[in-house]
Amino acid sequence: MTTPTTRDLIMGNPVARAFAVTGDAWTQLILREAFYGARRFSHWRDRLGMPRSVLTDRLNRLVAAGLLEQREAKGSATRMEYRLTEMGLDMFGVAVMQGQWERKWARSPLQERYAMAFYDRETGERIEPAVFDHEGGRPIEMHHVRWEAGEGLTPIAPPTSRRRRTQPIETDRAIIDRSTDIMGDYWSWAVLAAAFFRLRRFDEIHEALGVATNILADRLKTMVLQGVLEKRLYQKAPPRFEYRLTEAGRDLYPMIMAMHGWSERWLCPDGSPLRLVETDTNEPISAVVCDLATGLKIDPRKIRWEVEAAPVETSAA
Repeated sequence: MTTPTTRDLIMGNPVARAFAVTGDAWTQLILREAFYGARRFSHWRDRLGMPRSVLTDRLNRLVAAGLLEQREAKGSATRMEYRLTEMGLDMFGVAVMQGQWERKWARSPLQERYAMAFYDRETGERIEPAVFDHEGGRPIEMHHVRWEAGEGLTPIAPPTSRRRRTQPIETDRAIIDRSTDIMGDYWSWAVLAAAFFRLRRFDEIHEALGVATNILADRLKTMVLQGVLEKRLYQKAPPRFEYRLTEAGRDLYPMIMAMHGWSERWLCPDGSPLRLVETDTNEPISAVVCDLATGLKIDPRKIRWEVEAAPVETSAA
């Protein structure tokens, strides 16, 4: 096997495959509403205020990808509804980790007042989501993970052009809202991936991604403004800058690991093109979102979630 290039690593890994399916803002919001019980076209249209053509396109894509399936609505032979498949339900863990990050770093006005809490339906015990190396294992730590290239590590084609959501919308959900304004399209995710592979300068990011320079400049600017990347001067004459992950950017790692695990389970039938390994034990990592206390995989059918008053944060004296 030939040594993979940086472009292979960034654009051909399992996370890149997942982002090509679920990386844009409208898709993330459609899945969020599906977890809340949305099944009919009108539910999403009324809830999200999406243009009809865009909603139709995203629903069709999610059905084609296998996350949703169409069924006849109960009591109607002519009306159709959309239901999450096992593949779609498994995306819940990724959504939860995205919401955890958003709660910490990109709160909406609603999230200033309320927080999402999760409970086991049978025991009533509170659940604390965390990304484990496998169900029943232990939480993943960024500095204890290495990768190994597998077969099929080749860049995938970026998704076909989609209308990007340019205006934020107001919702009353305490999970997945403002984060879609920051990372709501495929190229934003690609820039983030480049940062985790320690690409820092515009030219090297551009070479690795193969994206148009104006798109790259726009995504880097957005990431800096939103606090995910920081811009540092590394040369004065002429002035040149590099882009580094901030603490908020590094805190996206659990969500990315959750996405990696989901993609391995559903989008890599011939084996993972980029395997993760625990450095201390050399054991393979199969990332999954679990309850921190029990190590059991979080299943949206077995938990309930509630909106609770956000804890009051006090500064140290």
